[in-house]
Amino acid sequence: MAEQPRKENFIHRILRTKPWVYALLLLAVLLVFFAICFDKIAMPIVAREHVQELTVPKLEGLDSSAAIQKAEGAGFHVAFAKMREYSKVYDVDLVMRQNPPEGQKSKPGRTIHLTLSEGLNQITVPDLLDKTDEEAVEEIQKAGLVVGLTFKTPHVNISKGKVVRTYPSEGSLAHKGDTVDVFISSGAKGAKTEVPNVVGERTAIAISNLRTAGFIVGKTERKKEGSAGLVLSQKPEAGSLIAAGARVNLVISE
Repeated sequence: MAEQPRKENFIHRILRTKPWVYALLLLAVLLVFFAICFDKIAMPIVAREHVQELTVPKLEGLDSSAAIQKAEGAGFHVAFAKMREYSKVYDVDLVMRQNPPEGQKSKPGRTIHLTLSEGLNQITVPDLLDKTDEEAVEEIQKAGLVVGLTFKTPHVNISKGKVVRTYPSEGSLAHKGDTVDVFISSGAKGAKTEVPNVVGERTAIAISNLRTAGFIVGKTERKKEGSAGLVLSQKPEAGSLIAAGARVNLVISE
């Protein structure tokens, strides 16, 4: 018995007799594909290139509510770090750091990451008067401070080897990790020290040189003369023999 030919279905018959229909279907599929690609890939790229960037506002120093309000008003979002940090500038609950920083240009809707202050973490410099050098070091470190320079200075009433004073002085507020210089009595007949010449030096260098020589900067006067930030004069003058730890007054150009 001869095998019956298979019956051709409607779709196959249309594609065989009317190939242009196949071409139209293929064209329709390609158009849909390109439309999806354009919408998902090309359009976002074009949009980004034509979006006007905004200036990131200053949020440091604001509380969380004010920071959110200001950021959103400028076209941005905010996210707060989980951990807070101690600050030397900003009080507790204020924004101490932001990323990106103020003034930077950025796309609208970008998130500004903020860190809130845990507080100033101020430490009171301990009273070390009449303590030994070793006791002073222990007390300073226990307070969360760092021992700076140690100077010998004559003193009539405080025994040799005992603390005369500190810089910053006892009771002053400092931050964790700040240095404290210690002045130790060399006895009533301690030798005097020659004052170094700091005239003409930059202010920071002059202060450092005076500290190294065993002196403290006293009064500073500003004067409009010469290049800004240079020491114009000092008192006592260079070469003077005075007790270590004494104050040297400076006149600085502004």
